Formats: sequence, C-alpha cells, structure tokens
Amino acid sequence: MTFHTASAIMSLYGRLEDQAVEFFEALAGKYLEHNCQFVDLAAEHRKEREMVLRAYREGITDTAEVGFSFEGLDESQYAIELKLKKDRSLTDDLRKALEVEEKTTRFCLDASRSSRGLLSDISQAFERSARRKNDNKRVLERLLEEAQ
Repeated sequence: MTFHTASAIMSLYGRLEDQAVEFFEALAGKYLEHNCQFVDLAAEHRKEREMVLRAYREGITDTAEVGFSFEGLDESQYAIELKLKKDRSLTDDLRKALEVEEKTTRFCLDASRSSRGLLSDISQAFERSARRKNDNKRVLERLLEEAQ
C-alpha cells in the first residue's frame, strides 16, 4: 500500500516503531546477558517515535495536511518479519535486529526527503531519528562482532 497523506505516514511510522519496540523487548527477555542493550534500544525507538510524532502534532496544519502528499512511500518496502523464534541464535537475532534498524532508518530518510519544504520540522525530526538509528546499528554491529 502506498501512503500519501502526512497522517497516513505518521501512522505507518508509529506502527514501525511500535513493532521495533516489541522486538527489542522480546530480545531483552530472551538474552538476559544483553538485556540492558536491548532495553536501551527499545527505549530509543520509543523516544524517536515520540519526537517525530511531537514534531508532526506541533507543526502540521489543516492546510499542510490537505495540500501535501508524500510520494513513493510504500509500506511493503519497510515491512519486516519481527516474530522472535525460539530456535534462532543470538547471531541470527542480531542480524534481524540490524535489518530492523536499516529499514526504519531508510523509512526515516525517505520520509524526510519527501517532506522537505512544506513540512520542514517533520523532515528534520525524521533526519534526527535516522541519525540516532545509525548509532543503534553501531551498537548492534558491535554485539554481532562479539557474538561471532
């Protein structure tokens, strides 16, 4: 499904972040030795969600909502299978976690590009979120190196 309105994009973004939070919380329960890192990653996703949605709530107007359309954002491009599998190894779960960060980062960058101009505060919020997700990827890459 392709989304165009700002409210539809914000709804999709909220769902992506909520799914990421659930995934990292599940990893925290499965890998107690890395509980703190996964709990921190879940908290980071919550914080990013709130920051972007706050920028939307504070910056959107009826005129912007009606007169603006996001181009080229298709939900299927950002979909990730996030069910935690009991038989999957830490290494495999970390690779899946990296996929989560990569897809949510790509969504933020795509949404930022699509909203430049009329929705500059929202665009900047998505850019900040993408930068923080790159920091998350570095944490996960370090954990993956240690696990291998």
